[in-house]
Amino acid sequence: MQQYIKILFVVFIACQTQAQRLYRFNDNGKTATKEFNLIDTKLNLSFNFDDQTVNGEAWITLSPHFKSTDKLQLDAKKMNIYEVKKGNQVLKFYNSGTKLNIDLPKTYTKNDTLTLYIKYRGNPNKVESNGGVAITDDKGLYFINPKGDDASKPTEIWTQGEPEQNSVWFPTIDKPNQKSTEEIILTVPTIFKTLSNGKLISQKDNGDGTRTDHWKQTLPHAPYLFFVGVGDFAVIKQEWRGKEVSFYVEPSYKDTAEELFKNTTKMLTYFSDITGVEYPWDKYSQMIVRDYVSGAMENTGAVIHAEQAMLSKGELSERNTWEPTIAHELFHHWFGDLVTTESWANITVNESFANYSEYLWLNHEYGKYRADEHMDKDKSQYLNPNALSENYEKHLVRYNYSKKDDVFDVVSYNKGGLILHMLRNYLGDDVFFAGLKLYLEKNKFKSAEAQQLRLALEEVSGEDLVWFFSQWYYGNGHPRLKVSYENDLLKNSVKVKVTQSGKEFDFPLTITVYEGENKQDYRVFVDGKEKIFEFPFKKEPKLVKVNSDHVLLAEITEPELNTEQLIYQYKHADHFVDKMESLKLLKEKQDDKDVFKLFEAAINDPYETIQAYALDNINLAGSYAKKRTISRIVELAKDKNPNVSAAAISTLGKLMDRKYLSVFVQGIDNISPKVKGNSLLAMYYVDKERAEKYAEGLPIEVKNYIYVPLLKIYLEQRKPEQVTFVAKYLLTGMYLIQDEKLKKNFEDAFDWVSATDNEEAMQIMVDDFVEKGLRYKKYNFNYECIRVLRKVIAKQQEENHSNKEAILSILEQGVKKLAIE
Repeated sequence: MQQYIKILFVVFIACQTQAQRLYRFNDNGKTATKEFNLIDTKLNLSFNFDDQTVNGEAWITLSPHFKSTDKLQLDAKKMNIYEVKKGNQVLKFYNSGTKLNIDLPKTYTKNDTLTLYIKYRGNPNKVESNGGVAITDDKGLYFINPKGDDASKPTEIWTQGEPEQNSVWFPTIDKPNQKSTEEIILTVPTIFKTLSNGKLISQKDNGDGTRTDHWKQTLPHAPYLFFVGVGDFAVIKQEWRGKEVSFYVEPSYKDTAEELFKNTTKMLTYFSDITGVEYPWDKYSQMIVRDYVSGAMENTGAVIHAEQAMLSKGELSERNTWEPTIAHELFHHWFGDLVTTESWANITVNESFANYSEYLWLNHEYGKYRADEHMDKDKSQYLNPNALSENYEKHLVRYNYSKKDDVFDVVSYNKGGLILHMLRNYLGDDVFFAGLKLYLEKNKFKSAEAQQLRLALEEVSGEDLVWFFSQWYYGNGHPRLKVSYENDLLKNSVKVKVTQSGKEFDFPLTITVYEGENKQDYRVFVDGKEKIFEFPFKKEPKLVKVNSDHVLLAEITEPELNTEQLIYQYKHADHFVDKMESLKLLKEKQDDKDVFKLFEAAINDPYETIQAYALDNINLAGSYAKKRTISRIVELAKDKNPNVSAAAISTLGKLMDRKYLSVFVQGIDNISPKVKGNSLLAMYYVDKERAEKYAEGLPIEVKNYIYVPLLKIYLEQRKPEQVTFVAKYLLTGMYLIQDEKLKKNFEDAFDWVSATDNEEAMQIMVDDFVEKGLRYKKYNFNYECIRVLRKVIAKQQEENHSNKEAILSILEQGVKKLAIE
């Protein structure tokens, strides 16, 4: 498509100037100035569980970057510094509370190397929390249930260094453009396992109830990737190409963990193959911890996952929804760990690739429909109407931000991944992946920015890519297109007009013209506010699709399709998004025989998500429903795929016919929470007594998996003992569940819980509101939670409970916690 490109360097310069000033002296986004280069870091650590501090000794080896100096400044947040030495010589220092300023014994040049010894104590709880959305807290080092007071939670220690918080537990130059090898020596109670970067090279029982573990990594990486994990973990070990692959999980989860992580070694092979760069690190370990402040983190060779990763065997039987995250963190070991963003402004060179790896892996392992479904969710999150104007204004490479955490958002992640998909589609697989290999090899064990990626891709392709990077990396927004079509029956051609509103982009575009059973794809290039393309046809087109491959990230307004065209689109446009669009727009039109027949066909679609949607929405009460259709749904209720089976059971339940009771009874014993929950709800409508008896006997961990159908039952029964369970999921249902029908159930649940005199239920509800309100404080969700709690207060003030004052106190305490600035 090179012949379509008409770009001048002046365009690039103009875009840069108008879009944002790349640097000002005080910009947060500028790359940290290197006065020293880290070389090696050795730490000797022990932990104080009572006051949640860490005793540390650090040996830091470094060298002046270029200028000679007799001063050194290290990051050391909220530390007590007891001693700084060079060999046996005690050095003067000044500890500001965030920086450790050291007077060196002489002036050192760039040819010198020095090692300093620092004795200190780290105080993570003295760090004032100022987290963001992706990383909700920034203490750096976390003690979980340190005294063992909470019987429901294990005792753990773990670290979280990104963006620059590892300097809470060891002094360093805490910047992403630094690289250091490391040794970490950990003294812990003998009952605990430890995990860090690199290999475990020795263990020593100290004979006093403690053990000392010595970890060493010989390859350099950024300080924010240093990691320590301590706790009572079961360790599952595997091997890949002579390297250890291991999983650290709570002992009770050991039997399920292998299923959760079963594709890790396959991912290592696949990512090594597509990048052309063998996984370089000593080992690959993954640890699941409690109360983690993010989703997961790519600490080099020692990945950490939140407890949400602990999917049950039943959930895993439906779909391993954590698998994209597993792929994401692993791919970071090339893009982020091997080659690291030189500044947080360029976080896209880490996160966009990790995001796109999710698509690459799903496509490789499960096929294009699964990958396209995942990408469509990513695109929808970026194009979310509630945040679209804000997302549109943000640059992918973002030099001007208020704090580092702000760049960890759907622009850096989702939009970045979508842009890589566009770039790959434009260049072709051979050029794209060869360019990635060159980028990795040229910059390995170094830091880089988006310009290095551009130069590597240009070197391989032989093509100037300034036009692409100036728009998508150094500009903001995306195309906003209006599309119209006109058939010229005299010329046997169709004219497609593409008009841009607002900011103009230049971009390749795929347009597909469908004639009967045939289609023709056309690759065009849009380089103006309005472009008209004309394509010949033999028969008048049944359908014309702009962006038919769904590669371009854009808002597109096009003529509304009629019923006949939507049916045709489902049958002939072979893309997940097109098929789902057809079904969603047609589901209310099943009084049309052809539409119903389409849903009849769609319940047998080869892709499970489409099949399940058709099952959930087929109208069996319509005049065209036939016995054979219902017979087929009965068969699908026993399908091996639990997502299909659950949808079929839900549909049969709507018929409220006792003759399907045996299907529901069988489904209740299924391992899948979806199948179990839908079967219970379907049974409830044909045999309430039996369903109620079964629900009462369910263990709480099962109830937690099937809370939505249980809530429907409980809302009908309204038994006092059920209100505590309903209160636990109230906020989730009101704000996080997208199904509009279910939202009405949760509104009813809110009225019930608001009027309760059950103090336990009220405390559970308030605690959940406080936790989620503060977690999403960046979006002012704490104020929304305050608003809702005040409605509950008003409701309680109307009641005449004997414990009314106690309940009001619980609510007021919740409001105070949420109002804390």
